[in-house]
Amino acid sequence: MTVLSPAFAWSAQRVNYTEPLEHAAETTGATAHAVTTLPGLLPDYGIAGVDPYLGTLVSGFVGAGLVLAVGWLVGRPLTTDREPR
Repeated sequence: MTVLSPAFAWSAQRVNYTEPLEHAAETTGATAHAVTTLPGLLPDYGIAGVDPYLGTLVSGFVGAGLVLAVGWLVGRPLTTDREPR
């Protein structure tokens, strides 16, 4: 999925896809009062100043790596220490 993320970014751009929550925010007027208290690590699944498709690919690998690292760290205490067979 991560390797295919530039294809998803390209296809979303081709069909002018936007997030449904953005439409809901515009409809309710919430965009006029938006305040960012904690900026995202990779906002909009990209990296500023980098080609959008490459930025999407890099942010996909970063996100997958973070999920893998957190899952591994959380799972370590849950496993029993056994001798290999």
